Amino acid sequence: MIRRAVSWYGVLFDRGDTRIFVARRNPPPGETRNPEAYLEVGADVDVPDHATLTKNITVEALEAYLTSTAGISENVHQPPEGQTRAPLTANFRHALLFSFQDQDEIDSRKVLFHRQGEPFIPQTIKDVLPYFLGAVDEEHLRKQAELDQARKELRKLERLAAEKEEVETLVSSRTADIYREAQVAGFLPEGDVPPPSEAIASLRSIGAAEAAEREPDLDGVQAELQTERARLRSQLSAVREELRQVRQVEELAGGYLDEVLEQRSRLAPLGLLPKGAQDVNACALCGTSLDAPIPTVAELTASLKDLDGQLRTVKREMPRLQALQADLFQRRGGIEAALSENQRLINEHLAKAEQARAERDSRLHRARTSGRITYFLETVRSGNGPSDLETRLVAARERTNALLSLLDPDEVRERLTSFVNIVGEYMTVYSARLDLEHSGSRLRLDLRNLAVVADTPDGPVPLQRMGSGENWVGYHVLAHLALHKWFRQKERPVPAFLIFDQPSQAHYPPERDVEGNVNILGDADREAVYRLFRLMADVAKELTPGFQIIVIDHADLKDDWFADAVVERWRGGQALVPTDWLDQ
Repeated sequence: MIRRAVSWYGVLFDRGDTRIFVARRNPPPGETRNPEAYLEVGADVDVPDHATLTKNITVEALEAYLTSTAGISENVHQPPEGQTRAPLTANFRHALLFSFQDQDEIDSRKVLFHRQGEPFIPQTIKDVLPYFLGAVDEEHLRKQAELDQARKELRKLERLAAEKEEVETLVSSRTADIYREAQVAGFLPEGDVPPPSEAIASLRSIGAAEAAEREPDLDGVQAELQTERARLRSQLSAVREELRQVRQVEELAGGYLDEVLEQRSRLAPLGLLPKGAQDVNACALCGTSLDAPIPTVAELTASLKDLDGQLRTVKREMPRLQALQADLFQRRGGIEAALSENQRLINEHLAKAEQARAERDSRLHRARTSGRITYFLETVRSGNGPSDLETRLVAARERTNALLSLLDPDEVRERLTSFVNIVGEYMTVYSARLDLEHSGSRLRLDLRNLAVVADTPDGPVPLQRMGSGENWVGYHVLAHLALHKWFRQKERPVPAFLIFDQPSQAHYPPERDVEGNVNILGDADREAVYRLFRLMADVAKELTPGFQIIVIDHADLKDDWFADAVVERWRGGQALVPTDWLDQ
């Protein structure tokens, strides 16, 4: 109902001359936080009207303001060596861990402080409690800050010194190797490696590697030769083809000549025929008439004349073919000679290119060697470091050791033990006012386990081994009253209020509530409730005006001192949330 009816939660702080009102908007359903916060500061500030509430500050800025206003100075808790958790700065949120005891915490036998059951909170309480108790004061924190700075400077100088030592070791081990590389590259004459100092001096005398000479365009020449070779090969192929064709023609002509001569020899006897014989049907040899048509003498004579003409033509062309063939042989020889010369030039340029590559590789090797020598020499120079490095390192160590002696952790532990013992004495004195188990024993806070311990003749008894809810509630109240008495006496920056929610629940559960009347309780329970509230009232009066205890409870004692302390009664519609809000 409260979550549905309330839109802002606020609290009014009083610092005597200044009032501080802080409010934060209720988170919407399904969320646990709201970033809207309101802050108002002034001498006469009171709870403002709801309509004026609006976001005017961020949550982070509000936390920083309250931390400063509470008097929490700059502080850092450094975890012990070997632990990985980050340094912790105590702030206002941490201070509030000691100002609340809700109804699920006040009767717990396992947790003593507010939110102690949440993850990481127990370690947080252990880290910040020495500061809030005053075991770690502002002077200690100032010296701690100086020590942190001194350690930072020492680590820096130690890193430089380690780098210098590493470089010197590197110089000692690599000088001979670098010197031999310089010899191989031709920078230094052959011979044994001199001592490191002399070797380094010789290396320093080496200048940068010579600039690379402009190399001839051997690749271009080689390309031209290859192009020329391709052209010559093409020409040679053409000549060879042409020569093949000429030879083929010559062979054909020779064969044809033989064939024509053979035919002429066969027709030559025609000269024996009688001249003027023209009978086409008569035999060319005997003149006898034939039925079948046969070549006439005229026809044979014509053929013979044609063959004679062809013979003359062939004999006339043969010398030309032979001349052409001779020319082709000559051209082929010239091209083959040109190809041989081309191959020689190619081989020559390949040799030059190989030599050029070897020379280029040599120059690159010298250049790389020169670069390694230069880097090595620069490393030697950087390895020397500042001339006063050793002096500064000694001074930083002395300063760090001096600050460490001033910040002896044993001294802090002794102060913390002393303060915790005093708080335990307060608890022991207060316990005499309550009828609790082990109330006559010496009580103390166990900071390691965050618990109350009673030292009895039979040994220590922690809170979780003490029986009944009355004891758990009682020791919670005792521990927090004693802590806040110490906080107020030492003016520690913990908010000067303590809120107990339902401290009487062990004796007076809500289901037995009848108008807050404790008379329904048994004598022992009624007396226990009375003593508990009387103790809280007396401590509040003892620490007045700088301390306030707020109790939320069902019990309503009829004594005047109790009635005078009552601010609101939830019965009759006077609750913190008015009933008419629930209907709006």
